[in-house]
Parts: sequence; structure tokens; C-alpha cells
Amino acid sequence: MQSDNNQNNGSGSQWNRRKFLKSVPLALGAPFVLTRTSRGADAYKKGQQPDDKPISAEEVLKAVPEPVIPNRQDLKEMYDRCWVLGLESSELAIPGSGFVDWYIDAAFDNRIFQWDTCFSLAWAKYSQGSLPNMKSLDNFYRKQHEDGAISGVIRKESGEDDQPKDSPWFTRNNLFSWIEYEYYRTTGDASRFERVVPILADYARWVQRNRRHDNGHLFWSGWSSGMDNSPRSRADKFYPPYSWVDYDANEALAAWYLAKMAEVIGDRKTADEFYNYHAELKSLVNRDMWSEEDRFYWDLDKDGSFMKVKTIASFWPMWGRITEQNHVDGLMYHLNDSSSFDRPHRVPTTAADEEAYAYAGRYWRGSIWAPTNHMVTKGLMSQNQLKLARDIVLNHLNNMAAVFSSTNTVWENYSPEFSKAGEPAKSDFVGWSAVGPIAQLIENYIGIIPDVPDNKIRWNLLTTEKVGIRNLEFGQNNKVELVADERRYYTDPITISSNTQKAFTLELFDGENTYTRQIARGSSEFTLGEESDN
Repeated sequence: MQSDNNQNNGSGSQWNRRKFLKSVPLALGAPFVLTRTSRGADAYKKGQQPDDKPISAEEVLKAVPEPVIPNRQDLKEMYDRCWVLGLESSELAIPGSGFVDWYIDAAFDNRIFQWDTCFSLAWAKYSQGSLPNMKSLDNFYRKQHEDGAISGVIRKESGEDDQPKDSPWFTRNNLFSWIEYEYYRTTGDASRFERVVPILADYARWVQRNRRHDNGHLFWSGWSSGMDNSPRSRADKFYPPYSWVDYDANEALAAWYLAKMAEVIGDRKTADEFYNYHAELKSLVNRDMWSEEDRFYWDLDKDGSFMKVKTIASFWPMWGRITEQNHVDGLMYHLNDSSSFDRPHRVPTTAADEEAYAYAGRYWRGSIWAPTNHMVTKGLMSQNQLKLARDIVLNHLNNMAAVFSSTNTVWENYSPEFSKAGEPAKSDFVGWSAVGPIAQLIENYIGIIPDVPDNKIRWNLLTTEKVGIRNLEFGQNNKVELVADERRYYTDPITISSNTQKAFTLELFDGENTYTRQIARGSSEFTLGEESDN
């Protein structure tokens, strides 16, 4: 058992991520060099950057979708609080930085972060004009180097890269194409694609040229992976491991969505290039990194042998769409294993049966983090494992809500064993921690997934309680309301009320059956699951 397992919850401590990162190299036996400026975000709040935003909290709450969850007022309160915190942590550009005028921020320090921003946009895509949304990514695109490189961390004050290109933590998780495409499916807006596809193609090619071994696998560092002090790696070193399963899968994910973006704009050449790259990575990962005996993916050492440290990194291949059914079955086994990843708060970033596992979380030694939980959830959804995805989200939201009830905020990470903030963890972390209370609440707890380009709403209705949504923008000049009445049993018919300015297709899945219904303009009420629907 780790020495910090019996420590108190860090929610009241003076720890913060800056102090923690300074302590990491001591545990790793490596020196620490503080390479960024010492003038943090606090300086901006004291006058260098205006505090007033272009919109008020009241206007944001009026603009965003309204979840219908009468049995879970605690989740509704957390949802509203996250929108307010999201507005408060959004940033106005510092003159001379070259950033866009207003952008979604990670709520961390005086830098912007690649994967933090992308996961923050996973909830901000529902802001419906009240927050800046996708232009936040332009802060990274504007700073692209001529050779295609994009820094994973950029300083807010100067707009300069935080690290040189040869640094082990120069670049980060490549999630740009995923969130660009997801925003398109949510809103129907593909207007950015013509400009963005060449940027992302050049970035992916830079990664292939500069972060790929002769064996075809990719490499980065603990900080680049986002899992700073994970026991599988070193925060500031390219090795160990030699070949990284999460980087391979992350670039497969990026290639998959980049190809789909290229298809939308009719760029067949780029689509073919990245579908082929995706297929290549899929073959490599499944050939070299999957253990049939362990039913798990592993990182590789220099000789190609498995480096068996069980962490959440090994679930990236599901989301990267490089798994076959036997891989999905194995990964689900581990997710449901109470001695490993099925802990009181799911899903710990280091498995509980690893020696380095920390009950209090200890950052990436077990803590529950919004981005990796969302990665697992999205991976399960991509493999049509909707029930397990919802079970994990329900567990996550229940634990977040328990902490919220006593602290009135959300945290950077959470303990895997107790309904407490992680130790250490930063409060008011919106940023990416809102992805659970906002995006996962809508898409998994309620189960509504908009698909504007196909004029379809997919509803994975996996609960008998009354749930739904109001004030959901669905295409131009259209607001949708969908509410399912409470039922006693899952097998009972489902009564739904709707209101829309434009007709659309509803595709509802109740856990066993899928019902398709054309929803006419105006208000209506109908029942699904009766004999006439079967």
C-alpha cells in the first residue's frame, strides 16, 4: 500500500499542479528545470487582462441547453455551476500574443494546452453562441511552424511555444480533428474544414517524420501523453517506454477524423492518405502491442517485448477505432474487474493491482481525470458498448456530485477510492472537468446525441426516469425539445413529448430495440414500444 493512501483529501490542502510538477522529478530521480515564465494567470487578473467578459453568466445559462432531470437536481446544479465557471475561466487575448480575441481556457496557469483545450470544447460545443467555442483552436493553428509542427503548450502572454521542437514534451495529444468533426456533427457547421484540413494534415505528417521509430510506432514522454507522473513512463524523457500505445492510438484517432473531414469537403486525396495511415497504425498496434494471454494492450520496450504497467493508456485503441471484437471484449473485462479498474470511482488512471496505485489518487497514480474518462467513454460508444459507457458516466457523475455537494465546485481530478477530490487537485477546474457534468450528462446520462448533417437525433435512452432536453439548437433557426416520461419498467412503452421548428428524424435505442420516428414541426406527443412499433 502506498504511503499516501491514508492521507486526508487534498481539497483543503495548499497543493497545486505547479508545486506537484516541481516535486515529480524528485520521485523520478531527475532534476527539475522551470522553463516557463514565473508570471502566472494571477498577474493577468490584477489588471493586465480585463476581467469583464462579453457576456454574463445569466446570459450563458439562458443560451445553453436545459437538461430535463427532475430526479437529479444535484446534477442540474453542477451542470449550471460548470457553465458559470467555464465563462469565468475563459480568456481575453493579451495584446501581442497573436491569440484570438476570446477563447476557452484550461483553467490551469499562464499557458494554453492542446488536449485540455480540445476536451474543454467537448462541452463548450453546447454553448450555442454564448462562449467562443472552436476559434479557441486557432490559437494553436496560428502558431504552426512551417514544417507543420504545432506546440502542445503555448504561453499566453507572448504566444510563444513553451518548449523547443526537440523537447520530449513539445507536442501533445492530437485531438484537433476529433473535436472539429464532433462540433460539425453537433452543429452542422463545416465552414472551418477548408482552412483546417491542410493545417492538420501537415501537423500529422510532422509527427510521422519526427516522432516515429523505425519499427513504425510512435514515441513521446509522460508530459506529452498528459499522464505526468504515471508509473509507465518518465515525465520528461522519451524512454521508457520505447513505443507508446496511447500515441499510436491517438494518431490513429486523429487520422480517422481528419479523413472524415476531408471527405466532407471533397478532398479525396487527403482522405485516402489518412484512411491508409489509420489502417497502417491499426495493423501495427494489434500485431505488436496486444497480448492475447493478458487480453490487454501494452507499451513496448526497445526489443519489442511488452512493458507491463497497467494504466488507462491502454484503452486508447478503442477510441482510435483500431480494435476488433476480441480486443474490445478483453478491454471490457479489465474495465469491469474490481481488482483493477472497476473501483468505487471509475476509471482510475493506474490499475488498483499495480504497486504504484495510490488510494488518494496522487495525480496519475490512480486519480480519476475528465479527459481519460471521456476517452474510455467515447471508445466504448464507438464500439456500441453503450450500457457500460453509461454505467461509467453514472458512477463518475455520482462521485463528482457527492464532492460538489460539500465544496460547490468541480476538481482537477478525483480519488479512485473515496468521494473526494484527488490529492493533489485544483478546485474550480473548468477546463476539462466540465466534460462530465455537461457533455456526458447530455450524451450518456440523458443519452441525446445530435447529428445535424444527417438531420437526425440519436437517443440512447437507457434509464426509466424522466429525462430529456430543452432549448437544444439543432441546425439553423431551430430549437428542439425532447422529453421521455418516467416508466416503471424498462419494458414499458416510452411516452415522448417533442417540440421543434423543423422536422427531423428521431432514432431511439432503449437498450434492446431501435425505433425510428419522423418528428414533424411543432409540438407532439407519441408512444414508442407498443405492439404497433414492433
